[in-house]
Amino acid sequence: MAHYISDEELGGGVSFGFDENQFGDLKIVDVLITIEESKGKINPIWCVKVGGSIFNNPLVYNGMVYFGACDKKFYVLDAKTGEEVWRFETNDINTSSPVIDQGIVYFGSYDKNLYALSTDTGKLVWKFTTNGVIFSKPVIHNAVVYFGSYDMNFYALDAKTGNLLWKFPTKGPICSHPIIHRDVIYFGSSDKNFYALSLDGKLLWRFSVMGEVRLRAAASNDTVYFGSMDNNIYAVSLDGKLEWKYKANNSIATSLSFSNNTVYFGSRDNNMYAVDADTGDEKWRFKTESMIFEASLVHGGVVYFGGCDNKLYALDEKTGKKLWVFKANGMVSSIPAIHDNVIYFGAWDCNFYALSLENGKVLWKFHTSLSHQSPIDLEPSSTMKTMQTIWTPETEDKRKGAHEEADIADYGEFKGTYIDTTKTDYLGFKKKGYK
Repeated sequence: MAHYISDEELGGGVSFGFDENQFGDLKIVDVLITIEESKGKINPIWCVKVGGSIFNNPLVYNGMVYFGACDKKFYVLDAKTGEEVWRFETNDINTSSPVIDQGIVYFGSYDKNLYALSTDTGKLVWKFTTNGVIFSKPVIHNAVVYFGSYDMNFYALDAKTGNLLWKFPTKGPICSHPIIHRDVIYFGSSDKNFYALSLDGKLLWRFSVMGEVRLRAAASNDTVYFGSMDNNIYAVSLDGKLEWKYKANNSIATSLSFSNNTVYFGSRDNNMYAVDADTGDEKWRFKTESMIFEASLVHGGVVYFGGCDNKLYALDEKTGKKLWVFKANGMVSSIPAIHDNVIYFGAWDCNFYALSLENGKVLWKFHTSLSHQSPIDLEPSSTMKTMQTIWTPETEDKRKGAHEEADIADYGEFKGTYIDTTKTDYLGFKKKGYK
């Protein structure tokens, strides 16, 4: 079973560059040299310094498109022309997807702030500072903003003032996007629990699994659905009892989509799945060329989603048959938005795209302010490989017994290398006794 490494699995959360502090003696310059020497042979999925790449999900509102980027900017474009209307600069990359309510757009940033801006002018209304990165997409309900932070807390703020109403502690970073169903808040945490809270922050129940719960759940009628890094999709009743689970061939770090009694999700096994919401039986699966990090959007009988193979796919909702595909020059790891027969999405090539919904042809594209995927130019014909850090044993293991979540420092000497992740298991030389 292939397992794909990302910076987040090396202890740094969802990251878009290599933090040399995580690697000890492995200096960032060595990483750059390795890439340069390998030019023409590799095309790393996880690029060093991704510039103005776009990771989050866009939002179309009143003829404008709203999205954040890794150049520390939050953009608003004219939806018809792609011309910039305004931008707002934060202090770090922006990967939290925006929501809009009552003329205010809300989003989180890696600078640990949740921002509230005027949708018309981009002027700051208020910001709220946490003690951790905010990847979680906020949700608005009854004039309250709900979101999670990497400081392990789930927050509720007054939407007008930004004042803290309450916070709920977990035992792990929270990057999942909350949902609210029948006045109950549902979200997952890296502590391997899925939580159900009342609107005033009281724990109703939690459901424990074997892996982190990273992104958005889905709910319908009397059931809530969520995915986990333990490779499973879970269907749980509204009182926290398991109804069924479906096991994919690799971890599930995507949000879930729900349409016509079907749950849609992607996996790091390169497949997009359609599963019956009542039984958990597989309806179809579609194989892509790389892992899938985000959910699909189902619209008009078509399933739209992007992948780490740099493509945006359009599939028939009932059969999973490919209708069309668009190839960008970088990963497509966001859920697209659709308005007036146009599909909008951003990619890791630092472009924001508007395509015809009918055939996937480009109507316009917008370059972010740092329109470079990497400071090193790589050959476009390179094969798809990714950076992996391999442990070289030098001494006997000092720790005995299993250790569920080993630190980066637990592995000994590291050496940066490139491998074909479709054939090699991630950290295949982990120390004995570690999972």
